[in-house]
Amino acid sequence: MVRPFGVSDEVIPPISLGWLATQIRAYHNVSILDALRGRLRADTIAEIVNRNNIDVVGFQIWTKDIHEVKDVSRAIKSKCPETRIILGGCHPTVLPVETMKFFGETIDFAFKGEGEIGFRLFLDALSSDGERKNFENIPGLVWKEGPEIRMNGNGFIQDLDSVGLPAWDLMPPSTYPRAPHGAFYRNFPVAPIVISRGCPYPCAFCSARTISGSKIRTRSVDNVIEELSMLRRRFGVREFHIEDDNFTLNRDYVEHFCETLLQKDIRMTWAFPNGIRLDTIEREMLRLMKRAGCYGLNFGVESGSPRILKMIEKKIDLALVRERLAMAREEGFDIGAFFIIGFPTETRQEMRETIRVALSLPLDRIGISYFQPFPGSPIYEQLLEQGEISADWADHHHTTLHNLTYVSSSTTREELRGMRKRFLVTFYFRPVILKGLLGQVRSPSQLYYMVKRGIRWLKA
Repeated sequence: MVRPFGVSDEVIPPISLGWLATQIRAYHNVSILDALRGRLRADTIAEIVNRNNIDVVGFQIWTKDIHEVKDVSRAIKSKCPETRIILGGCHPTVLPVETMKFFGETIDFAFKGEGEIGFRLFLDALSSDGERKNFENIPGLVWKEGPEIRMNGNGFIQDLDSVGLPAWDLMPPSTYPRAPHGAFYRNFPVAPIVISRGCPYPCAFCSARTISGSKIRTRSVDNVIEELSMLRRRFGVREFHIEDDNFTLNRDYVEHFCETLLQKDIRMTWAFPNGIRLDTIEREMLRLMKRAGCYGLNFGVESGSPRILKMIEKKIDLALVRERLAMAREEGFDIGAFFIIGFPTETRQEMRETIRVALSLPLDRIGISYFQPFPGSPIYEQLLEQGEISADWADHHHTTLHNLTYVSSSTTREELRGMRKRFLVTFYFRPVILKGLLGQVRSPSQLYYMVKRGIRWLKA
């Protein structure tokens, strides 16, 4: 199984592939090739597949990965035409038929939705005797029969404990760079963990509800504690980062989790690099999290314009933003926030207002992304209906958060680039911010990644 190379700030173990590996390793030989960590491109990956006589290659892909993976798949097919290639992840989940058409003969299958159940059944079918394979009962599978593209339905796994723990021995945390999400940490090695799946919020720029459903499904506290204990014991992990968006949604769960951490004396620092919602935190919760080892919070603020916040259905207002950020600062947390510029109809004045608001907030760092109409999001569908983008829009763009691929009629490409650069410079080139960032550097390699990342951001 392969995570493809790409430009990314998130060089962390691919947990989703770790879960898939756990499901199949008792029945099939499996390994994880992290091309992002190893900076491996098409010819190198194809040579690895050829040298090891690999029968099936599975790629985990986001929309930003489709061009890179098409190159890799083409290279594999040229060297190993009998190797079967299957794609899973966010992009084939939201655009299964379009994915098969875009990749054409360079792939054989795709997978829609969560794959822990269906992927093992798929491998079993491939390895079974008989010329004609039965794919009809494999949830989520997408395949070709002549000119026709077939697709099976797929549900969400309700009992997340049933999928076991990720195969951490195939992606040891200590082998990853000392610059995970955001490049900041307090202790190393760092392990990312996922506790819940699903999102009940209707944010118009996000495709999370399409990908993982609107119902929150949560692992049991005991299951998560078992994973953390194992990571500490077997891999020497001293910090974990919670990658899901909605950990703080259930206050009873947060309380139980923190109290269990304290009771079990699992001495690990932890943080939320991927962000949590401001409207789900309260003071007593923050205090308990702090006692249990949490030190870093990130929040999705997105915009400083009340009109834009309403348009994207963020369900927060600036008064709440100021109140909750002040609370988090008073409780002693490191705080980051995410912002997006270039929303449809967003004016220059509204972007300037976002910069002004960000500078007034008690933040240690920020992330600034260009708006991208990601497939599966409500705004993507709206722009399709309005004719602002085409149905094959993603096929023509490399849609990372730092690539400028969409420009609305209310601004220009040059203005957006200039606004983002101004945003970054005015926020980070303040003495108090620079001093705070340098004070968090833990190693020369971390400083290298931070400087490299900053230069890339300024050039985007």
